[in-house]
Amino acid sequence: MSIPTDQRCYLDHNATTFARPDVVRAVHDAMNLHGNAAAQHRDGRIVSRLVSDAREAVGLAMGVCAQDVIFNSGGTEGDNTVIYSAIRAGCRLLISAMDHPATRLAAGTFGADFEIIPANGSGQTDMTWLKDRLERWKESEGRPFVSIVAADSETGVIQDTETATGLVREVDGLILIDAVQAMGKIPMTFQPDYLTVSAHKIGGPKGVGAVYVAPDAPYTPLLSGGGQERRRRSGTHNVPGIAGFGVAAKNLIDLEHTRIHRDALENVLKKVEPYLVVFGEDVPRLPNTSLFAVPDASSMTLMMALDLEGVSVSTGTACSSGKVGESRAIRAMGRLNEAPGGAIRVSFGDNAMPGHVEEFLLAWLKIRRKSIRSAA
Repeated sequence: MSIPTDQRCYLDHNATTFARPDVVRAVHDAMNLHGNAAAQHRDGRIVSRLVSDAREAVGLAMGVCAQDVIFNSGGTEGDNTVIYSAIRAGCRLLISAMDHPATRLAAGTFGADFEIIPANGSGQTDMTWLKDRLERWKESEGRPFVSIVAADSETGVIQDTETATGLVREVDGLILIDAVQAMGKIPMTFQPDYLTVSAHKIGGPKGVGAVYVAPDAPYTPLLSGGGQERRRRSGTHNVPGIAGFGVAAKNLIDLEHTRIHRDALENVLKKVEPYLVVFGEDVPRLPNTSLFAVPDASSMTLMMALDLEGVSVSTGTACSSGKVGESRAIRAMGRLNEAPGGAIRVSFGDNAMPGHVEEFLLAWLKIRRKSIRSAA
């Protein structure tokens, strides 16, 4: 028998977090407006104002000029469009091994050559490698374009975007920072050419996001049509989604308080699981995120058992149509041997409290004891 949703312990906020009540109200209210944001009559102007207000709020939350923010369907579309733009501009791509697949796979889909910037065993993008590669850059290779994620969705490891940006600037290159997981969790003080974010990671609606494009950065729309979004993205505005995104961005909730719960969970697990491996624990991480493995157990089996106990976690990223298998992040770190059965990701939301840690640990201990008895 399944456990009712309101009685479950949800610890998968990096996949998507709860839509906040003020966001739901904003979406509901916008659904009752009939105008098209591109229309010139009064109903259109009312809706257009909602979009403008949301653009201001999202731009402020991103730390960029609102007029350079383009609304879209989310992080994947944003990353895809930027990669497409860089290719059309004749750039040569360098993509971090820790990046979301939306950049690397887009480059392959568009038929572009690219190089992978390696990561170290802690999950940090190798800045020494990047510096050396850019210093050896040849004019015949085209303008360098670097893609780096601000914070990894699986490990929570925070990348050194400041150093990366500085290195790229020295060679007159372009840089994309994917801040989908970073927004609302760490300060948005980036100075990139492109910046992508997604609403559902900060308590907004699913299916809406934004990309910032610096005024002098090359940009080619991925979608052709009516040019509704300042001729940089065609398609009728998703007004309810954009309105909800604006409210979520305006009322961002600091997740620093989740660190104490994350650390408490890891500390207890280390005591009861002597071979536990916590990935990225020795470097700066998002306060709400923990990726760990127990070498003698299958992460898929553990996830399903936790699910039956009313606890929702993931086996890593949840952006791959339910696919399971080895962790992208752990592979990039060169540590697959430490997680032969995969890894479990726990990610807390703004509702985090000690009771969530207790529920997880009680379920975990129950599952592990049952597993040990079965193996005996």
